[in-house]
Amino acid sequence: MNMHQKQELSLFAEELYQYMSPATLNQLAIESGGMKRKRKCHGHHFLSLCVWLNQQIATTSLTQLCSQLETSTGILLSPEGLNRRFNSASVTFFRTVFTTLLQAKIGGVSKISHFLSSYFERILVLDSTTFQVTDRFTTYPGAGGCSHTAGVKIQLEYDLLSEKFSDVEIEPGK
Repeated sequence: MNMHQKQELSLFAEELYQYMSPATLNQLAIESGGMKRKRKCHGHHFLSLCVWLNQQIATTSLTQLCSQLETSTGILLSPEGLNRRFNSASVTFFRTVFTTLLQAKIGGVSKISHFLSSYFERILVLDSTTFQVTDRFTTYPGAGGCSHTAGVKIQLEYDLLSEKFSDVEIEPGK
C-alpha cells in the first residue's frame, strides 16, 4: 500500500468511525452471524480488507488477501480461514454497515411534516442502480450491455416518515 492509499484509508476510517466505532462494527459482525466467537480477525478488520485494503478483491487470490491483511493489521490468517468468512453472514454484515452509514448520513436531512403523517402511515422512496461486472460473475446475469454477460442491480426502499430503510436488495442486473 503506497502513502496516498494510506492517507485515503486514514481519512475514510476517520469518517467511518464518526458513525461506527470498531467495537460497534465488531458487534454488528457478531449479530449478523459473521463472528461466533472471539477471533483475531474482527469485523472491522474484515471490513477494512474487503472495502479499503484491496481495490480488486474479486480478482485477488486468497493468499494475496491474507498477505495484505497481515501487512496492514498484523493479523495472520490462512487462505482457507479467510475463504470461510466469505459467506451469507458476511453479506448481511456488509448490508447492515451500508444501511447504517447511509442512514447516519441522510437521517434528519429531510424532515417530513407531521401533517403528512396524519394522512399516511408510510411514504416510500424506491431507487435502483444497475451496473456491469466482469463476466466471471455470471451468477448475476446482466442485460448484455457493452458485451458483458453479468450485471448487478441494487435496489433501495426508504421510508421518509420513519427515516429508515425498509429494504435493500442486491440482485442480477437483468
